[in-house]
Amino acid sequence: MFQFLSLLFCELLILFHTTVASRMQQGSLKVSEKPMVSQRSSSFSGSGVIQISLKTRDNVEYYGCVGMGTPPQIFNVLFDTGSANTWLPSSNCLTINSACQLHSRYNANMSSSHRRIGRNFTSVYGNGNVSGYLSQDTLLLDGVELSGLIFGETLLHYQPTFVNTKFDGIVGLGFGQLAWKDSIPFFQLLCQQNHIKKCLFSVYLRRTTGDNYGGNIKFGTIDADKYKGVLHYVSLLDTGYWQFKMSGVFVGSKQIEDNVNAILDTGTSLILVPHRVFDKLHEAIGAKVENNSYVLSCERTQLPNVDLRIGGKIYSISSINYIVELETLNTKMCTSAFIPVSLEFWVLGNIFLTLFYSVYDAENKRIGLAEVVGESN
Repeated sequence: MFQFLSLLFCELLILFHTTVASRMQQGSLKVSEKPMVSQRSSSFSGSGVIQISLKTRDNVEYYGCVGMGTPPQIFNVLFDTGSANTWLPSSNCLTINSACQLHSRYNANMSSSHRRIGRNFTSVYGNGNVSGYLSQDTLLLDGVELSGLIFGETLLHYQPTFVNTKFDGIVGLGFGQLAWKDSIPFFQLLCQQNHIKKCLFSVYLRRTTGDNYGGNIKFGTIDADKYKGVLHYVSLLDTGYWQFKMSGVFVGSKQIEDNVNAILDTGTSLILVPHRVFDKLHEAIGAKVENNSYVLSCERTQLPNVDLRIGGKIYSISSINYIVELETLNTKMCTSAFIPVSLEFWVLGNIFLTLFYSVYDAENKRIGLAEVVGESN
């Protein structure tokens, strides 16, 4: 297996942590299986819609603003469809841990609604980890107060991964199977407390340059102005992820995969593919081997599309979108946004999600996709 130049990919891979197999590990806490949707009454509070505007840093991370506690302490968070737990840096984190100190930190003593739980946790990711203890408090988003959310106060952050992120913490949007034992994850709690009129959310991500408006996430509604045509739905698999079946992956007429699972993951920048097809995929798109790495032509229009067949419809990723340009002091090279991982399923990160508007429908146990409407910067 030919490996990528990991140092050159450092910036692009800071969100790689959110979906590798080891994210299933939760330190001393075990996950519990809970349904996402419990009995809900027909009434809901407020407008029944919550909208969070997202910012992006060079299309690598997409994050929005929330408050935690009473009065609310403000944080930038990554809304992550590939995990279920929520964590924020703690004011008690070690002074030598700059990855924590350089971000906004939650101070339990400043919140009248804080409740200490105290159990320790460690969340292990593909290229880093965080650890700390659990607390409970009220999360504020778009004027809505979500009470009783169990979240992690982190004391230690893996420095190379988290020191330069724009987001302070993570709000997991996954299902209860991925959550800490005896905890109700954010999205399930939002539905149970009837803050949204439908137990679904939709994600619009846009590609831009620099630090800019990156789209939005809407809870309880779908924004028809953000996609073309109609939404196509596919049923979810019962795994805890927003996971579904892909009937095939093609490059031109060549089939790369057949009947393989995939997940949508807003916490991953690139597209993660199983090791078993990594070489086959790169050979099909015309990659060459140089210095033990796959490289591609930087002429973006000359390479074939990678086509994903989902629910009987083709979703194409063009070379304009999957080519990644890397520069060193002396040279420029191009490679792909496809990264090998030790998983049996594909992880469709923001490279894919900036092309297709996505709907996460827990009530009907399905995800919806449609081509995104482009916007100028």
